[in-house]
Amino acid sequence: MENVKDSAGRYESPLRIRQAKSTRAAVLNAARDLFIAKGYGATTVEQIASRAGVSKPTVFSAAGNKQTLLAVLRDVAMAGDDEEIAVGARPAAQQVLAEPNQYRATELLAGLITAIAGRYAEIDQVLRGAVGSGDEALRELWETAEQQRHTGARMWADSLAGKGPLRQGIDTHTAADILWLYMSADVYHRLVRDRGWSPQQFQSWLTETLTLSLLPPAPPGVNPSH
Repeated sequence: MENVKDSAGRYESPLRIRQAKSTRAAVLNAARDLFIAKGYGATTVEQIASRAGVSKPTVFSAAGNKQTLLAVLRDVAMAGDDEEIAVGARPAAQQVLAEPNQYRATELLAGLITAIAGRYAEIDQVLRGAVGSGDEALRELWETAEQQRHTGARMWADSLAGKGPLRQGIDTHTAADILWLYMSADVYHRLVRDRGWSPQQFQSWLTETLTLSLLPPAPPGVNPSH
């Protein structure tokens, strides 16, 4: 079995790479569980190391300090895995962009938002709580997350507008702001985690809400999703 080069040009065996990925996954899972259960401020690197079954230096080498861990957990929750592939480049997002029917695209988008929020909602709550600590890096992470969500919302608004007219009185700027609001994981958290909605109920509601907010009424007798 051939060795492969790492980022520094050194050769590493596939076994060593698998072990490193396994260790990183254990650290991330431990950090996620502790952040959600105890909060960011009350969680220590020592606790993360103990739960992951590794040493404290291994936590830093595998994933970084607490701030980096939270940032990585955010990215993993948004994307669904630890691979360096942007959300917009993944198959579910590409399916929304490629769908020519704007009503069907909105339905697919609601499904994508629901899936992301289902993974991210609890980490979003951790980040919200951590921002109040006065840590500048965490505040910047929060602001970056908000800006990235609006960038994504603008992409979806432009995509929907490219498939057909938006609802009368709604331009792409307004559509992006509406999407930015409903893409917030806090909306999902309040309805699903706090009020007991099922993810399916949330997705159906979001589909209807986005359709009514952004798109013109479908002609009588026409199924807008076909």
